[in-house]
Amino acid sequence: MSDPNAMRPSDPQLAELLADFPTRVYPSETPLMDEEELTRVLSLAEIAGIPLVVDGGWAVDALLGWQTREHSDLDLAINQQYLPRLLNILRRLDYQYLPRGDEWLHNFVLENGAGHRIDLHSFVRNSKGQIVGGVEYPGDSLNGQGKISGMNVACIHPEWQVDFHLGYPFDHQDYQDVTYICNLFKLPLPAEYQEYAASLYVGNQPDAWQLPARFSLRIPQSPTDYLAFTNILDKNKRAGLSSEMQAIILEVLERCKNPQEARLDNFRDAGLRSGVILLEDQHVIGACELVFIPGDDSTATPGQKWDIRQVSLLRRAEYASLFLALVQSATCHAGKAGASKVEVLPLDDITQPRPALPGRYDLGEIGFASFYARAGFRRLEPLPGSRWAWASTIAN
Repeated sequence: MSDPNAMRPSDPQLAELLADFPTRVYPSETPLMDEEELTRVLSLAEIAGIPLVVDGGWAVDALLGWQTREHSDLDLAINQQYLPRLLNILRRLDYQYLPRGDEWLHNFVLENGAGHRIDLHSFVRNSKGQIVGGVEYPGDSLNGQGKISGMNVACIHPEWQVDFHLGYPFDHQDYQDVTYICNLFKLPLPAEYQEYAASLYVGNQPDAWQLPARFSLRIPQSPTDYLAFTNILDKNKRAGLSSEMQAIILEVLERCKNPQEARLDNFRDAGLRSGVILLEDQHVIGACELVFIPGDDSTATPGQKWDIRQVSLLRRAEYASLFLALVQSATCHAGKAGASKVEVLPLDDITQPRPALPGRYDLGEIGFASFYARAGFRRLEPLPGSRWAWASTIAN
């Protein structure tokens, strides 16, 4: 804490952007973004012609038209081209750079001496207005309208506000936010939140909702697992495998110390399809297929590349958390198999609007780009429909 220079952003682009900002060495222990400060920031931005979209907890209150609770910070979405102008305003309001472990050029936090904190999320649009970089806000998610202190503000669209609460463990505060929005805008309460509501009904309020223990993920550990895996991917209902195929699978598993230690590359080396299965009460209900992509020894960087070819949910498609868990498990197992890169080509273009709770999880559909972004993937090229790569394997 004694050396502010050691606390500057590690991202060189962010360090350059915030060169005029001092470091907030001692952050507030009780940060509070009150309504007065929020309206001051939004009003000054409006006067300067800087379009802002309110995100996070204040976006929920904007949609509702009243403040439901105190907020420790203000989340703002902003087109990257306007960011320097906004920073000029915030610097004059005594905002300083607040170090975090996960900041980068398009997401960082500022705080002033009064404990007002702003979490900035910037995005990049192409010439057609499509978001193709930075924080990947999908489709029409930035098109919501709300009110704060009588002021009309742009905010996250209600259906997307619900969608943004999916895929992660959540607490009672999240439950209240989602319930308020669903009730006001007549949206269905997501499956995860219905389970949480059921717990409240019987007098049990968990500290946080997490994926229930009845769900599990693993590499196939038996011929029966492998049959279920391929049946889901191929939309088949085969009753069994050939004796030859069973023998190959058993040989693969016998080479491991125990079936739980089987890896994707063990199946690949045996000429079998490889991937991860999702189980509910030990019944396979989903699968993610990964394919090893051989590199060109003359040009390829060291390491292996695996592609997510298909993600399929047989049942429980209403659980967004299951889709995300399946993708995250797939990247984890790819890493154990020696992958230095995991790529995917989402079939659903992130620039296209979609309902927050889609009913069109097709068995052969890879999924939704917004959830790949949440799983840690980033777009490889600033183009709609481009491939995505697991973020830990590519430079920021």
